[in-house]
Amino acid sequence: MKARWIIVAVSAALFFGGSLFTSLRDPWFQSLERPDWLTFEFIIPFVWFVIWSCTTISAILVWDQSSKRFRPWFLMAMYAAIAILTSAYSPIVVELRSLFGGMIVGGLATILVYILAFLVKPISQAASWLFLPYALWGPFGTYLTWVLIQLNPGIGN
Repeated sequence: MKARWIIVAVSAALFFGGSLFTSLRDPWFQSLERPDWLTFEFIIPFVWFVIWSCTTISAILVWDQSSKRFRPWFLMAMYAAIAILTSAYSPIVVELRSLFGGMIVGGLATILVYILAFLVKPISQAASWLFLPYALWGPFGTYLTWVLIQLNPGIGN
């Protein structure tokens, strides 16, 4: 029970940590040219809330369903790496003004999601399936950042 709260607390700290110091509502970021088809930008924070919640529940399931003798510390480190990379996106893009850096960390986090979903499947199929929202959104978010780079040449590279 205690481990669950620790996982939730660490997850929440990392989730809010990325936006605590910076925000994608920054005037510089908001002034970037966007694709015409991006009409749903207002739902992106909700999408990330769902993704983060699913990933946190996945970590709890993996911890709870692992054997008491073999605690999956390496897997928990991978969950943390995904969370750190994901929450680093906003500071990298806004503070460093690096869309390219954001695309790289977003892509790396997505690759780690695919790897971790595969690794946790023997422990918990449900935990593996909970990566589906990230596995679907991650490539899209990375692609969207690439599109922003194309639409704003010379800015944020």
